Amino acid sequence: MTLTSPSEQSPNLTVPARSPTVEFAYIDESGDVGMDKGSPTFTLACVLVPIDEWDDRLQYLVGMRRAIRDTYRVPMRQEAKANHIVGVKKIYRELGLGDGQMRDIYQRHLRAVTRLSSGTFAIVIQKEKLLNRDTDVLDMAWRYLLERLRKRSEATRAPIVIVHDQGQDDDIRKLVRKFRRVTWTASGKRVSAPLLVEDPTPRDSQQSYFIQLADIVAYAAAAKVYPRSGRTTKICDASAWDSLGEVRMQAVSAERRDGLYVFPK
Repeated sequence: MTLTSPSEQSPNLTVPARSPTVEFAYIDESGDVGMDKGSPTFTLACVLVPIDEWDDRLQYLVGMRRAIRDTYRVPMRQEAKANHIVGVKKIYRELGLGDGQMRDIYQRHLRAVTRLSSGTFAIVIQKEKLLNRDTDVLDMAWRYLLERLRKRSEATRAPIVIVHDQGQDDDIRKLVRKFRRVTWTASGKRVSAPLLVEDPTPRDSQQSYFIQLADIVAYAAAAKVYPRSGRTTKICDASAWDSLGEVRMQAVSAERRDGLYVFPK
């Protein structure tokens, strides 16, 4: 049975999310960028969180984590990594948690996204379908993601601060700086992205509940595009992405309309 703690109750955060003053774009990945071995996909997920009533959103997230601690004895300092949850890492096994409990933990994080985020989306690169085997997968995924953030910032007129999980920080900083100055649309039009705040901020995911949400979302996105098999599906299957509902940003893909941009199609 799923228990809901009073500390998980959400304040009304919907209105400011529709017209944010500034948004934080929390970004994390699932899979790897290698072309020969490793995961079949590489995914970048973005969870947008408005600066408006930001502390209320943080406190809701802290309350959710506290409720998980009280229900399942998972320490609040334990990083919520999707691969560790679906794989039932040692710490969860030692607590005697089974698939049902782990699925509940995963779903609580997804529900948190629907309540505190102003929008979420993901870029999924299907590496096996790339004809050019020399493709820089990281660069490709980030450019697709930044283009969606550029369009978002133009639509809301709100600056976006990029906060990403640590790793390849120099490459990401250079990419964002260049993208801000000049980029090209799909139709070949030269544009810039002045509302993407320079510089992107790397964070240790262990220290950021919001980055951990992006990790949870990234795995769900990858599982939607490339369905898993075996025990992990008892915790997160292809339906997990759909549970995000209206918080998924349809505009990122005119064809799919489910908050996922998948390449190649």
